[in-house]
Amino acid sequence: MGKHTIFVMLALTGVWLILMEHASWQNMAVGMFVSMLCMHFIGKFFKFNEMEDVNFYKLAIYPLWLVKRIYQDAFFMVRMIFSNPKCGVQSEKIHLETESLRMILADSITLTPGSIYLGIENDKIQLLCIGPRKYKDFPTTMESLRAVENILLKLQGLGVKSKK
Repeated sequence: MGKHTIFVMLALTGVWLILMEHASWQNMAVGMFVSMLCMHFIGKFFKFNEMEDVNFYKLAIYPLWLVKRIYQDAFFMVRMIFSNPKCGVQSEKIHLETESLRMILADSITLTPGSIYLGIENDKIQLLCIGPRKYKDFPTTMESLRAVENILLKLQGLGVKSKK
């Protein structure tokens, strides 16, 4: 049993306890049993590649960082509502190599206000963006994309900094 298995079992048990709305030793035991059962069937019937190069301990605090980033971008969107915004599609190169981290990036950038994920082809992500009319492109959205990508690069272990 590796650290990935323990992390997934604890995460699923935590979700179980939240859904049950009551923390007791009985609920925790049932949650751990159901988590192990789910992990067994997923491993047996779905052949997923393991994310061996992802730091799961840092991934555990990523949702908290993402909530903070969502609120920051929400304040930007409030300002955009009261100004004269524009919308458009922009493609940007990404540096993530792991497919699972690319999907986390796509989901995360869609959760942050001001951008919607449209697709990834090779190393380019395509986003539907909103931003001020005074700029040709969408620098605030690209800054948000780079912030999320840099956090995920640290999880991947590369730590590449973005170009400005």
